Amino acid sequence: MAANDLTTLATLKLWLPINSTNTNDDATISRLITAVSGDFTHSAERPDLLKTSYTEVRVGDGSPQMVLYHWPITEITSLAVGSETIAVSADKVAEGYYIDSDIDPERVWNLWLAGGLSFADGQTIKIAYSAGYVQPGQMPVTGDIMLPEDIEQAVIDWCTYRYKERPNVSATARRSSDGDSEQTPLIDAPPNVLKVIERYKRTMPSLDRRQDERDLRMKSSYQFTAVNRK
Repeated sequence: MAANDLTTLATLKLWLPINSTNTNDDATISRLITAVSGDFTHSAERPDLLKTSYTEVRVGDGSPQMVLYHWPITEITSLAVGSETIAVSADKVAEGYYIDSDIDPERVWNLWLAGGLSFADGQTIKIAYSAGYVQPGQMPVTGDIMLPEDIEQAVIDWCTYRYKERPNVSATARRSSDGDSEQTPLIDAPPNVLKVIERYKRTMPSLDRRQDERDLRMKSSYQFTAVNRK
């Protein structure tokens, strides 16, 4: 199984279906899983979909909240604000950091400070953390988030489509049972797969709180001016 595969050989063979004892096409199917998994992450712009460790060095802006580049966040290994090491908050109220994990995993990208702490303005912030989903076939540990089932199913469906269409690769016409030739439009992926790709497509949360506030003030000012001109 390749490092970035989004389903397993056994799972796909069960779906096709191919008996587990039939290994004739295992190499082809394994290669297909890797290719389709890569196509999915590339199309969704999510090369970081599976769990990996990261280190970010940022500059504080005075807020108790910081949006990290990779998600869903599953663990903070270490956090330092300037020269001060920050520990985990015991209850999301006492001093320390916490991750708001009680929401859709696709929105677990915020690191919060509690107890009156903040990412001090101008200070260097260093965060070591893990983010991403557990690869199918791997055993999760505490705090891990399994790969959403709709992603794995989309990859299975896409693999099935490509595998069963192999005799017709690059063909634009097929001959029917009564001898007539039919034009067949080529599609890259089934519509249900495209919907899942769109659902998980990378939509980066804003990392610039001050710019957000400026944009909000400008929008409010514009709306106020527009109303007064009526």
